[in-house]
Amino acid sequence: MRMKFLFSAVLFAASASACQGQTHGWHAAFEQARTAAESGSQPILIHFHAWYCGPCQRMDRELFADPQVQQALTDGMASVKVDVTQEPDLASRCGATSVPRDVVMFPDGTIETLNVGYMQKPQYLNLLRDISARGKSMSVPKPTDPAPANTVVSNGSPEPAATASSDAAGNSAPIVVSEASEPSIDPPLIGLEGFCPVLLHDKREWTAGNEKITTDYRGVRYVFSSEASRDVFLKNPSLYAPQDLGCDAVVLTDTQRAVTGSIRFGAFFDERLYLFQSPENRAQFKQNPLKFVRIRSALRVDQVEGSKFQ
Repeated sequence: MRMKFLFSAVLFAASASACQGQTHGWHAAFEQARTAAESGSQPILIHFHAWYCGPCQRMDRELFADPQVQQALTDGMASVKVDVTQEPDLASRCGATSVPRDVVMFPDGTIETLNVGYMQKPQYLNLLRDISARGKSMSVPKPTDPAPANTVVSNGSPEPAATASSDAAGNSAPIVVSEASEPSIDPPLIGLEGFCPVLLHDKREWTAGNEKITTDYRGVRYVFSSEASRDVFLKNPSLYAPQDLGCDAVVLTDTQRAVTGSIRFGAFFDERLYLFQSPENRAQFKQNPLKFVRIRSALRVDQVEGSKFQ
């Protein structure tokens, strides 16, 4: 009997050690999650929430209490919840301007906002599987701290859409971009008609890039005004590249067709740039941007119709 008790105790201790302080799939703090991620070359999933947030509480009750979700939170990633009222600096660096929000830090240094608002179980499980798969495909061993979010004021076209937060019912739509196994086309699409995406995002300046300073992202070639701007882009390309591969989000939502937008009709929402075919589509987007911010994980560059320039 004594030996049976000792054997059970050893098993319990081993199990507790393996969990490394995790509770229901979550690490207790960001630093703990970062340490675990570095040791396993895994992505870090940060779920930003707040004590006053109704949709956050709903996710706790309906989503995070589910054993299947709890298991997925530990599959190939280190997950942590962060209260924006308790860690405002981290929230600011990650651009968490509204909650609930899920941000991921991949081993190659890429940082992306994956979800804004309440998400149901099937969609959230797909999101977690995508994080795990992308993390396993990356060879860079260590994730990095999130880059400071840029706070800028628009002074020209493209026009910024008003920042929207989750509504009372928590119906904000998710933002997901999948970059794994991206195809390429020849000649490549030239993003933003050759204007520098970093200066456009950070300073709202339309500056022509140097054709000798380029990089390809998700099958689209971007041109930069300087090597420094290219280096900034490479640290967080999903922040600077137009969303949906530069395709009109209204057309994509309404018709499921990926048609390139125009730099004449752009709008910033949640610090991301969206392009449209017409001022009418841009106005429709600005009236209810969350309607058109959808999961685009299946969108590939070889599916894009229309102009070769964005």
